[in-house]
Amino acid sequence: MSEEKAKIIKANYKLQQKVGAGPLDLKTVIQSQHVIDNNQVDFVPLGLDILKKLEIALIQAQSEAAPIKEVKQMLTTPVMELKANATTFHYTLIGNLANIMLNFLETITVLDKDAIDIVRAHHDTLHMIIVRKMKGTGGDAGNILTKELQQACDRYYHKKFGK
Repeated sequence: MSEEKAKIIKANYKLQQKVGAGPLDLKTVIQSQHVIDNNQVDFVPLGLDILKKLEIALIQAQSEAAPIKEVKQMLTTPVMELKANATTFHYTLIGNLANIMLNFLETITVLDKDAIDIVRAHHDTLHMIIVRKMKGTGGDAGNILTKELQQACDRYYHKKFGK
């Protein structure tokens, strides 16, 4: 097994030059937090659009036409988008589930039927959450969904790696 060397990317300081360094103005931070907390944008169209990308990646994964690294990236990208956007739009449960799925996708080395089935179940669950507009953590149902996804991943790890 060949080891890949880490690619070192030199930092680009253009953004820091534009905004400066040091602490942010407290008034600006409070105003920004207010905008985030009172965000009324409808996440449903965005969430469904991102899920469509995940659906396309799942179809690609099942066809086995593309290299695994490429397909894993295709699966990972929409999951990362969901994780990054969901909490901003008050869908904490989606962010939590996406975090579990990201860990799963980063850990697996093959995309076998069982792994694809787990990602498919994740997709279907997120679709249901978005369509039903289950904001926040989802309460008891959200806790159950989170626990079930983690247990599915754990069963996969145990079956494939004995962990």
